Amino acid sequence: MQITPEIVKKLQQIELNMLKIFLEICEKENLHYYLLGGTLLGAVRHKGFIPWDDDIDIGMPRKDYEIFLSVAKKYLPTYYFLQTCYTDKGYPLPFAKLRDSRTVYKEKPLRNLHMNHGVWIDIFPLDFCPKHYFWFNIYFRLLRKRVFCQVEGIRTLKHKALKYLSYLICPSWHKAVKRQDLLMKSVKKYAPSTINWGGAYGKKEIVPTEWYAEGTVLTFEGLQVKGPKHYDKWLRHIYGNYMKLPPLEKRVAAHEPAEIKL
Repeated sequence: MQITPEIVKKLQQIELNMLKIFLEICEKENLHYYLLGGTLLGAVRHKGFIPWDDDIDIGMPRKDYEIFLSVAKKYLPTYYFLQTCYTDKGYPLPFAKLRDSRTVYKEKPLRNLHMNHGVWIDIFPLDFCPKHYFWFNIYFRLLRKRVFCQVEGIRTLKHKALKYLSYLICPSWHKAVKRQDLLMKSVKKYAPSTINWGGAYGKKEIVPTEWYAEGTVLTFEGLQVKGPKHYDKWLRHIYGNYMKLPPLEKRVAAHEPAEIKL
């Protein structure tokens, strides 16, 4: 299904409304957060959404993230749903999404899962990076493979081998999601590096903890929001020369929808 610029505009307005509620909760509860990914890039380069971007990415230090999960429900309108692997048994990811239940935006790989498919904003916990990241990452990826065996086809012999290994590690994909969550937050003490396990850029999501700190105020669609303190270093680390626009053929939405109802 093709996403037209008109659909992107409508998606962005729905997401912006959710962001406003999120910001109100963070202000009332004195919680720290940072724009991440394309949302941070949009705030710096466009003072708002990247014109073709179709979601919002937010990171929260683990302590603030857990508080947000525990208090958000009392502030949220009834049509907003805070989705985690604990609040929605069909949800296969180890981080939270805030969903607008009045809408539908089914991602193609997840279209057959029985879960809330409303338009969303991503809320990632930011955790301290473990000293022995290599082994943690292998275990995390195997757990992830176990979860996504539900939606992925077996393409190669390597994928088939990883599938059966992941089944040996954790027979239940529901338990595998929760084990990912436990693994992510297992490093309790301060560490010089912070990782976003749920991010899209793999090992690049490991950055110095000091890059986040108290954050920096930025403008996003007229709102005052927070980005990492050293947002320029963060963006260059992830995107390189981030102020340069991509070629026209790459100016497309990141997610491939199977169904949209706005």
